[in-house]
Amino acid sequence: MSLQVAEPAAPPNWAVQRVATVMQRQEASAQSRPDAKRVAQKAGISKSLARRCIVYLAAKS
Repeated sequence: MSLQVAEPAAPPNWAVQRVATVMQRQEASAQSRPDAKRVAQKAGISKSLARRCIVYLAAKS
């Protein structure tokens, strides 16, 4: 009997879209890694949700 680890649920589409928009606008500043706190503030979402969206977008691309 093996244990199966469930993958975490994908973040909501509306949050992913907000984070993607903020990250596109920040590309001009050429940050190497997006700062979750700053992205969260600009997107109007929680820091943990911003982190989930950033990870989701990174895995998707």
